[in-house]
Amino acid sequence: MTFNSRKEFNFLQDRINQEVLNELSMVFESRTLPLYGMMSYHFGFTEEFKTDYPVSHGVSFLTLLDIFGLAWENALPAAAALELVNGFCLIHDDIESGQPQRDGRDALWWIWGPAQAINAGDGMHALARMTALKMIEKGHSSEITYQLINILDKGGLTACEGRFRDLEMQERLDVSTDSYNSMAIDRSGALISASLVMAGLVAGKNENELESLEKCGKYIGLANHISSDMEQLWGMTEENNLEFLNKKKLFPVVLAMQFAGPSEKRQLGDVYFKRVLEKDDLAKVLGTIENLGVKQKSLDRIEELINSAEQCLASVGLNTSEVHQLMAVTCTKVG
Repeated sequence: MTFNSRKEFNFLQDRINQEVLNELSMVFESRTLPLYGMMSYHFGFTEEFKTDYPVSHGVSFLTLLDIFGLAWENALPAAAALELVNGFCLIHDDIESGQPQRDGRDALWWIWGPAQAINAGDGMHALARMTALKMIEKGHSSEITYQLINILDKGGLTACEGRFRDLEMQERLDVSTDSYNSMAIDRSGALISASLVMAGLVAGKNENELESLEKCGKYIGLANHISSDMEQLWGMTEENNLEFLNKKKLFPVVLAMQFAGPSEKRQLGDVYFKRVLEKDDLAKVLGTIENLGVKQKSLDRIEELINSAEQCLASVGLNTSEVHQLMAVTCTKVG
């Protein structure tokens, strides 16, 4: 569906967002074990800590269904399942990085401890599969439903593989852009690809079209990951750039190593080979890499990826307006 105004499109997005949250809330409301209270807290449902949870992949999935002309209301269980898998990933991310807050509130692990938070995240993963099965109750065939679950499982596993590579790179400085790309595509693109391919499957798209949607998700995921890396270097306060302090190999730094001479490489090595990074080290890294022009090169790479993603969407029949509408809800650099 093409919208005549930004206001009309935003109205649909607000409605989709709320309906996905309602679907998620129903997953927990009949479960009384405190474990599910922890999960409800993560999604902002508890009265004491109620918040507007930023639904992401479920909205992308339903928005694309709407663009394809289908009744997105009949696919809410799959949208909720996507959010549950994403929640599983985010809870583990916070523990791995030592991030004490998420979305302006204390992170789950910060309140209940790492062990209980890991358990809650794993429980979300199991609930995701159970929730996706409810697509059958919405009139979808068993075959389509099982294919959706397979895509969801593949996306979750690939996201974990990307996180493995990301953690493995922390103590290395010899990270190539190809290695970075593979890691970032898996880590940040897997669930975006899953959401788009799931929509294509429900809409009856052919294999070539599903492949284009998968590629689109990878391009967007990589663009989002690079954008997040740039935020760590140039957009964060000193209290929030934990990815840098954890020695995550941020794209501008990886790129800088390609263009750096012996002197610059030695300066970067002096920082990254330290046992523990300190806040003052950020200024040292920026002083080294900014002279190599990597900030603009990173922005150019993001723009290139966005263009590639838009071409993929056009290849499955979306017009220019529809492409921009979907990109606005999937890509952090578009809106």
